[in-house]
Amino acid sequence: MAPYTCRVLDLFAGAGGLSLGFEQAGFQIAAAVEFWEPAAQTYRRNNPDVRLFQSDIRDADLKAEIKDLHAQEPFDVIIGGPPCQGYSNAGNRNPLDPRGRLYLDFYQIIKDLQPRSFVMENVKGLVSMKALPPRMLPDQEQSITSDLAAIQRFKDLKRYGAQRALDKDEAREYRTLSGSVAEKAKDIKANLVPLLPAIVDLARDAGYSVTCKVLNAKDHGSPQARERVFIVGLRNDLNLNFMFPEGGDQPCRTARDALDDLVGKPEGYLPNHDFTRHKADFVRRLHDVKPGETVYAHYSDAWWRLVPDKPARTVKENHGGVFVHYAEDRVLTPRELARLQDFPDTFVFEGTKSVVLKQVGNAVPVNLARAVAESLKECLH
Repeated sequence: MAPYTCRVLDLFAGAGGLSLGFEQAGFQIAAAVEFWEPAAQTYRRNNPDVRLFQSDIRDADLKAEIKDLHAQEPFDVIIGGPPCQGYSNAGNRNPLDPRGRLYLDFYQIIKDLQPRSFVMENVKGLVSMKALPPRMLPDQEQSITSDLAAIQRFKDLKRYGAQRALDKDEAREYRTLSGSVAEKAKDIKANLVPLLPAIVDLARDAGYSVTCKVLNAKDHGSPQARERVFIVGLRNDLNLNFMFPEGGDQPCRTARDALDDLVGKPEGYLPNHDFTRHKADFVRRLHDVKPGETVYAHYSDAWWRLVPDKPARTVKENHGGVFVHYAEDRVLTPRELARLQDFPDTFVFEGTKSVVLKQVGNAVPVNLARAVAESLKECLH
């Protein structure tokens, strides 16, 4: 039998967790797109043979280049995890936030290139998210934009009033807006639609059969409980049925399994094994925190002490307030967090510690990505 080859285009590549999982499953990562400079540097370092576009996916020139590459040697699979900022209650986040509508570009590229398959992954919350419909009339979009601007202005004036006395014009404007913002928020909310069905409809309109499922990384060999939703599409003419990996047939890997060999190892022992400098009184405070407890009661995940014989909670950026080590009175290093995300020690992250933490927290667990990729490989091959 001929060797398995399947060319992959990774959109929204980040540091490369999804790419690495597909590569480990035997796929060829042919090209990738990543806009954020630090993540692009990391991706480039660890994937020197991949054609990386450091560009905005909305850019017309980028889309034209991708089409040209596809015409020369087609991509079989397109993968990626579009960001989902902007989707919440209308009064809290901007549903017109352009980052929250990048999934439209993802599916436009799928529609234009018609790969054999695609895989989109995202936060579990996407299942229950509501958003503005993918297609809106210009008048509808203009009306929503105007309402959002009015709501934001009301919030700004309310904040100003808490800091100083409003002048006459501001006070008059505040009174006027206060009588209308509730109705405007209600109107915006009335326009929101469930996001996942809208995404599935886009894929079906592009000519794909679609399967969706929420998977937990701990069920697929990761030492971390992290739920992600995967949307897998197969081009209709292939007449194939995709089955998600079952997982959970082996005991869960634990924090101890992933980290114990680094206990007592010095800073710099591995790439990105960089310690956080704690003050003496904070070290004493860490010492008193038991596994499964947090340093600060009002945080549930930040400053949470790992339970050694269980998987970690979901790795997040947490702005430096990362997990506390189960055996040492310090927070985890970026390398230890990368291990919880299944990155091998040879995978080096570029940038400052805070930037690396963000890259690690945003990544897809490599073992979870590989499990999905192996199921897709079995389906396609």
